[in-house]
Formats: sequence, C-alpha cells, structure tokens
Amino acid sequence: MNSSRNNNKLVTFLAIGLAGLILAMGLRLFLPFFEPIAWAIILGLFFYPIYRWMRRTLKVSEGLASLGMCILIIAFIIIPVFALLGSLTTEVIRVYTEVQEDLQTGDFNIVPDKDKSPILNKTVTNALDILKTHETRVKEILIDLSKKMGEFFLKQGTVMFKNVANIIFKAALMLITLFYIFKDGERMLQTLKDLLPLPRRDVENFAKVMEDVLSATLYGNLLNAVIQGSLGFFIMWSLDFSASLLWGMIMGFTTFIPMIGPALVWLPAAIYLFLAGFYLKAAILLAFSILIISQIDYFLRPLFISGKTQIHPLILFFSILGGLSVFGFLGLILGPILMALCVSILELYRLNSLGRTREKEA
Repeated sequence: MNSSRNNNKLVTFLAIGLAGLILAMGLRLFLPFFEPIAWAIILGLFFYPIYRWMRRTLKVSEGLASLGMCILIIAFIIIPVFALLGSLTTEVIRVYTEVQEDLQTGDFNIVPDKDKSPILNKTVTNALDILKTHETRVKEILIDLSKKMGEFFLKQGTVMFKNVANIIFKAALMLITLFYIFKDGERMLQTLKDLLPLPRRDVENFAKVMEDVLSATLYGNLLNAVIQGSLGFFIMWSLDFSASLLWGMIMGFTTFIPMIGPALVWLPAAIYLFLAGFYLKAAILLAFSILIISQIDYFLRPLFISGKTQIHPLILFFSILGGLSVFGFLGLILGPILMALCVSILELYRLNSLGRTREKEA
C-alpha cells in the first residue's frame, strides 16, 4: 500500500514537473517578442474604453472596430511619438553642439553679463565666493554634466534610428497583437479568469480591484504627466526658453516626484528670469505654472481615481525608476502597471481578511 502511494506521488510530481517544463518552454517562445506584446497590452488597456464605445455607438463588427482603433492609434499615437522623439533628439544634439562650440571658442561663461543681468551677475558671483570654488572648476563640472547628458541622448537616438527596420518590425507585431487584443480581449480575459485556482468570488474581486488600480495608475497618473509635460513645453516655448521640448518632458516626469512635482523645473526657471531682469516673463511663468499646471492635479486626478484604490506617489515614483532600470523606456509605463498588480493582490488579501473577520465576529 505504501509503495503504491509513493509511486502515485512520484508520478504526480513528475507530471507536474513535466507540465511546468512544457509551460516554461512555451512561454520562452514569446520572450523575443516581449516588448511589442507588452506595448500592445498597454495600449489596449488605455484605449479599450474607446473601442467599447465605438462598438456600442457605431454598431460595427468586432473586426472593423479593431481595425479602426489600430488606424487611430497609428495616426494619433505612433506617428506623433516618433516625431516627438526625432525632435527631442535634434534638440539635444543642438544644445550639446552649442555647449561644445562655446567650450572650444572660450565663450562659455557661467557668470552672466553685468550690464545685461546685474542681479543675476551679483548672485552668481556671490555664490561662487561663498562656495570658494574657482569659476573654471564649476565650468568644467557643468560642461562634463552636459556632455554626459548629451552623450546619453545621442546614444539613445542613434540606437533608435540605426535599428529602423527592427523598430518597424516590432511596430507591425505590436499592431497585429493590438488588433486581436481589441477583438478578442474580453474572451482572453475570461479564459485567464477560468484558469486561476481561486473561487469565482475571489476572481471577480481581484479583477475589479485590478481594474480600479490600473485605471487610477494609467489615466490618473500617466495621462496627468502627459498633460502637465505638454503644458510645460508650451509655456517654455512661449517664453523662448532653449530646449523647451526637453524641459517639457522633464516636467512631465517630475509629476511623479511627491510634493515637489513640476515646480522642480518651473520655480528655478522663474527665479532665473527674475534675476536676469525679465520680470514680465518671470511673472507669466509663475502665474501660468501656479494657476494652470499645478491645478491639473486637483482637477484631473480626482476625475479618474475618485473612489478607486490608489498607489502612493512615492511608491509610484520608485516603480517608474525601477521600471526604467529593468525594462528601459517601456518601464516608464510597465513599472507602474506591475506595481498596480502588486497592489491589487494586496488589496484582494485585505478584503478577504476583513471578510473572514466579520464572519467570525458574527
């Protein structure tokens, strides 16, 4: 009898091991295409509500609605993103070239002209005196920093444009995947739910919590960053700042920094304009940033995350940094999504624990 039980256990373990090996090998087939599949899932999560609205309102078939969504995403997302990256690379190259030219000609000077900006000249001079740092050394540090930043962006842009064929291939795979995510997304999700080894109630609770957290993360935070970054670019461009596109993207990223946010960019910029004697520009930048950019948080975030489970800004900030470190540019969005899944699991555990407590108390 014991021998028979041991044999049954051994067979069970071998079967589980073999099944796990086959599943691992099957998943391994998808690893080379992880990036386009991940982007397709992310875009599908963003735009699935529009797809559902299109199906209900226009009364079109699944295939036609999916094709229409893919065309809209190409026209309004993929093409503008590539144009934006191209413009950003060009702008970084321009700034980097100007700094290098000033360095070679000896025109680069961190102390502003006394006649044009007397207040700023005095402030910088006093700061250098207080720090007891020689101007040449500070100049070298700033040039070295700009050189490293320029080399980083140049490298990213060069890699991107050198691999145009690979990017086009991945974009095509992403669009094919996206088409079927729109068309069969609900059936895929239901199949995944059926495979989870949990009671039906727990599966539905988990799906609801995950939907809330993803909605709060994707729409409440990422869309907020895009809007604030765009507004930042607009005001910097209007006030004739150099590298306004780069500053706008930095402002978008700083929206994830707790408490400070885009003020990390626009406040020093306003102080610089004031010290340089551009009082009207400084007042315009301050007014626009305080009354419009900073107010986006108060109007946009509640619109998407009111009553939903939220991720603390500090956790969201580190999830983005971690995502960038692990997945590259994809991690900018994938990092918060993975953290949202973790929060969903913890929230499900919390809800189930509270449910068990109430049952025991009753």
